[in-house]
Amino acid sequence: MYFPNDMTFQYFFFDTYPGYFLQALPIALCAGTIYAVRRARKTGSAANAVLPALFVCYITGLLCLTLFEYVMGQAYYFLFYRSASGRSWTWFNFEYDFVPDFFQNFGAENLGNIVMYLPFGIFYPLFRENTAWKQTIVAGIATSLAIELLQPVFGRSFDVNDIILNGTGVILSTAVFYLCRDAKRKKRGFH
Repeated sequence: MYFPNDMTFQYFFFDTYPGYFLQALPIALCAGTIYAVRRARKTGSAANAVLPALFVCYITGLLCLTLFEYVMGQAYYFLFYRSASGRSWTWFNFEYDFVPDFFQNFGAENLGNIVMYLPFGIFYPLFRENTAWKQTIVAGIATSLAIELLQPVFGRSFDVNDIILNGTGVILSTAVFYLCRDAKRKKRGFH
């Protein structure tokens, strides 16, 4: 495989968003598979285990990308190269941004914060059946808040903009999910 001079496998896999996603994917799939197998054994139905397992895959991937990116990267680096990466990391970073200013310079990172939480509003109600739309939104925003509060421990910063944008993603996907579900139920009621 050919890469341009500055686009090596190491750069792609360890320093780009698609690379981080590829690092998290096997971990998320393993967590989802373990959950699906355990749920299928418990309920006696493999079909009832697949959709809830999507939420487990999603939340595991989300945690890998937001909290454990450094640890995950170090593990993969050692797996591929059998040595430490030499990359230093500060575990505690007490940087806090409480000023909502995302609208002043809306870019790809802001859009990414919305997109990253779009699956929440769809997968959470599949994981927790009979959950109301309000509960889904509260759970999504609480998840975002918890991750943001923990990020300074893992060398990242707290940013209120991320919570607002993550919440926007949750609200959008929750609205779409519940509107589609309700439309499907009404359609069934008429036939």
